[in-house]
Amino acid sequence: MSNQDRIRNWRERRTARHADGETANAAPGLPGARVDWRASDEVGDVLTGVLDALASAPRESVAGRRRIYDALESELDAELARDGAPPERADFRRRQLRMVARLLETDIRAGMDVLTAGYAPATLSADNARLLDGLERRAQQRRQQEAREARQLASREDVAFEIALQPQEAREVALLRERLAAIHARQHGVQPGTLQSRLASILPLLRIQLHILQNESRIALLWSVVGPAVLLSLISSLYFLMGTHYVLGMDVPTFSLLGATTWIMFRQAVFRTSTSYVSARGLINLEPVTPLAVALVQGSLFIAIYLGVYAILISGGHALGLITLPVRWSGAIVYVVMMGVAGVSMGLIFGCIAIRWHFFLRFAPVIERGLELFSSVFFVSEQVPEAYRKYFLWSPFAHGMQLLRSSYFDSYTSHDASLTYFVTALVFLGVLGVAMERLARPHVQPM
Repeated sequence: MSNQDRIRNWRERRTARHADGETANAAPGLPGARVDWRASDEVGDVLTGVLDALASAPRESVAGRRRIYDALESELDAELARDGAPPERADFRRRQLRMVARLLETDIRAGMDVLTAGYAPATLSADNARLLDGLERRAQQRRQQEAREARQLASREDVAFEIALQPQEAREVALLRERLAAIHARQHGVQPGTLQSRLASILPLLRIQLHILQNESRIALLWSVVGPAVLLSLISSLYFLMGTHYVLGMDVPTFSLLGATTWIMFRQAVFRTSTSYVSARGLINLEPVTPLAVALVQGSLFIAIYLGVYAILISGGHALGLITLPVRWSGAIVYVVMMGVAGVSMGLIFGCIAIRWHFFLRFAPVIERGLELFSSVFFVSEQVPEAYRKYFLWSPFAHGMQLLRSSYFDSYTSHDASLTYFVTALVFLGVLGVAMERLARPHVQPM
């Protein structure tokens, strides 16, 4: 008799036992009533089913038992396919069957009689517990992946991401929405999601950033004054070592102050705006808040901070007799603000690129240092030989810095700087930043 005939006879006997409730033909030492081990996740049922199969051919060789295990796994696969079991559960049942077969083989080869009544492998429960933990982890990972894909799809299509709630939770959420709407109505008198509500969120965002600066970045605030003073000293010392006290009619300390402070403001506006746009995921869970609003508030805050730094350095330097006062206050302030706006636009562009290419911000300092060399921070274009001057004037920031010095000093008027070129470049950077923000916004995932 072949092994397949033995398995077929065993299946026929087991079907007859289950149908008639008879126990006369059961294997010695095993109970006659059996639970269909394929229909249950209990490891005891799997063990009983495998022992039933082995009892039909108790003296089989290792290869014969291997064929029995393979036949049981084929039967299990067919049953799972008919039931339409989820992938995690099907994989778990296969692993469970293989684990039971492995434990039985270990005990059989050790000389144990696995067909005795009450037999169970020593590590059966522990091994099955590990399989159950793995099943739960895989199911949880699948649910998380499905939720992540659904959230990304909702973000790309710019629609609200909704999750299934229990009836009690749905009632609580509906009640919470009603109360939040009532609070918004009493506070602002506007409906959430409108332009007016988004404008109303600007002041709270500004207060949040001020609290962050106060609680975490007090040294950074102090350095906003000390940093320009240090760079001012470095630039001035280079001129003084060469015996130069005036640059085209501009005294060196004030010339250096305008270059150092304005460029540090520009740098801070670029970096703070770009990083705040990337890290705005926590705040955009609030409906009126957008990443663009967070970035603009951050950039505007640092423009205001450095206007205060200018006032401190100019007034303090003038009191010490080191810094001259501007001849046109309004013009100087306008050009400083325009350089700050250029920094915010560059920061917004950098932040939008970083949303798609996360490592881009690592190259931002290199790009900023390259721009610094061609932006009239240390010298103006009139100091550069005529053959190389045109290359420096490609940078719109060089035009802005020289227009600032032209407005500040009565003794200097730049013949190379173009107000039209600077304003056109500034408008172009602003429009490009807003356009890129519209493309990048669907990819900013809330936390």
